[in-house]
Amino acid sequence: MLPDISWIADPYTGVVIDLTENGVYPPREWFAIGGTSVACPMFSALWAIANQEAGKPLGQAAASVYSMPSSTITDIVPVGSSTNVTGAITDASGITSYSASDLAQPLDGTTVFYDALWNVPLNEGTVSLVTFGTDTHLRTASGWDDVTGVGVPKPKAFADFFKP
Repeated sequence: MLPDISWIADPYTGVVIDLTENGVYPPREWFAIGGTSVACPMFSALWAIANQEAGKPLGQAAASVYSMPSSTITDIVPVGSSTNVTGAITDASGITSYSASDLAQPLDGTTVFYDALWNVPLNEGTVSLVTFGTDTHLRTASGWDDVTGVGVPKPKAFADFFKP
């Protein structure tokens, strides 16, 4: 129930999938998948590669990820940014510009938040605002935390760590 490793968890920043019929292009439908639906198979694939690199079965991954060097996993830590997203909407009246705080507000006493615009693939004119850091219960920290575990694997370095 607690994370060991992080991967692509947010459907807005996940993997874009195209659904086609008989290889017809353009795709019939585009959508993004994030969360455990994509993170678990991706980590399982990396773990399979690590087993191949080791030349033997490694067993459960959790026993290894807590003792791996920082060169194999990127720790997700709190950051600040002066480049939070801004936006502009152009219509018949002209251009209206928006600051980060115009686009989203911190919630529940949060004083720092980050936002981004996601241009939905092949859905012309559709842009979604994604805001991070507005849930005061989800906080990253140096080392293990209950949001990102020990961090995100650096795939090649992670797998190569297990070479004999």
